[in-house]
Amino acid sequence: MTDQNTSDTAATNAFLRKSRPKLAELETIRLAKLKAFQFRKKIALPVGAVLTPFLGFIDYWLILLQRSSDDTAAGVTVAGLGALWMWVNAPKRQYAKAYKSDILPDIARLFGHFTYDVKGKIPMEVMKPSKIVPKHTSYDSEDFFSGQYKAVTINFSEIKLTTKSGKTTKTVFKGLSILLSQGAKRFHGHTIMTQDKGKVGSWFKEKTSSFKRADLVDPEFEKLFDVFTTDQVEARYLIDPRIIENLKTLYNEYSGKQMMVAFYDDHVLILIGSDVNHFEPADITIPATDEASLLAMHREIEGILSIVDRLSLYDPKKARQAA
Repeated sequence: MTDQNTSDTAATNAFLRKSRPKLAELETIRLAKLKAFQFRKKIALPVGAVLTPFLGFIDYWLILLQRSSDDTAAGVTVAGLGALWMWVNAPKRQYAKAYKSDILPDIARLFGHFTYDVKGKIPMEVMKPSKIVPKHTSYDSEDFFSGQYKAVTINFSEIKLTTKSGKTTKTVFKGLSILLSQGAKRFHGHTIMTQDKGKVGSWFKEKTSSFKRADLVDPEFEKLFDVFTTDQVEARYLIDPRIIENLKTLYNEYSGKQMMVAFYDDHVLILIGSDVNHFEPADITIPATDEASLLAMHREIEGILSIVDRLSLYDPKKARQAA
C-alpha cells in the first residue's frame, strides 16, 4: 500500500510540473476575465437600478392590457435582470470552460485510461433498467469521465433530470451519477437501495411483482435505507458492512441530499443528489497556478474511484457458493 501511495504521489507531482506551462497560460486568461468580471459587476448595480422600474412599468402595462393576473404575463423584469446577471458572470463561465478544457483531461489521465468530455453523458438506456432513475422528460449532463479502474469500467458525471408540464419545469434529480460495469461479474438478482421512501413506495406498487423488501441483518442501516431485491441471499452479501460504510462516506463527502443505488445485470448505478457544483475550478479570484486547487480536484475524482475497491469485495459466484 505504501508503494502505491508513493507511486500516486510521484505521478501527481509529475503532473503538477508538466501542467505549469498550461497553468501559466490559464493565469493570463484568468486575469483578463477577472478584470472584465469586476468591471461588469461595478456597472451592473446602477444599470439594474435604472432598468428595474422601467421593466416593472412594462410588466404593469402588459398585465393591464391582457387583463390577466397570470404571472407569465409579467416576466419582463425577471428576464431583463436575469440577462444582466448572465452578462456580468459570463467572464467567470468563460474562464471555467477554458480551465476544464485544458486541465481536466490531464487530471483524468492520472488515473489510467480515462477520458473527459465536458458535455458527455452515460446513456439513459443503460441507467433506466436500474429502476432507480426518476421519471423525467429531459436529461442533461456535464463533466463526464469514462475509463477503466482496476478492471472495472466506470463512468460518472453530473446530471440533471427535469420534467415539464405546460410552462412549468421541475427538477426531479440533480447530482452525481456513477455507473460501474463489472464485465464477467453479473448479479444473479436485482437489488435497489434508496432513501426516498415516497417514490419507492409508488414504484413498488407499480413494478414489484418479483421484488420483495430485503431481509437484512443491520437494523441501523434499515433505518437509513429501503432495500428491495429479487434475490434475498445475494442482497445480504451486497449490503456488506464495509460497502455500507463506504457508500455512506461517499454520500457525506459529496454533500448528498439523497442517495440511490442499484445492483443489476453487470452494473452498479449510484445516484447522489446534491446542489454542489462538482469538478469546478477554484473561484476566478484564486490564481490558476494554485496547486491546492488542482489537488482538491484530484482528490474529488479519487474519492469516486475508491468505491470500486469496496465493491470489488463482492463476487456473485462466491456469494452463492457460500450460501
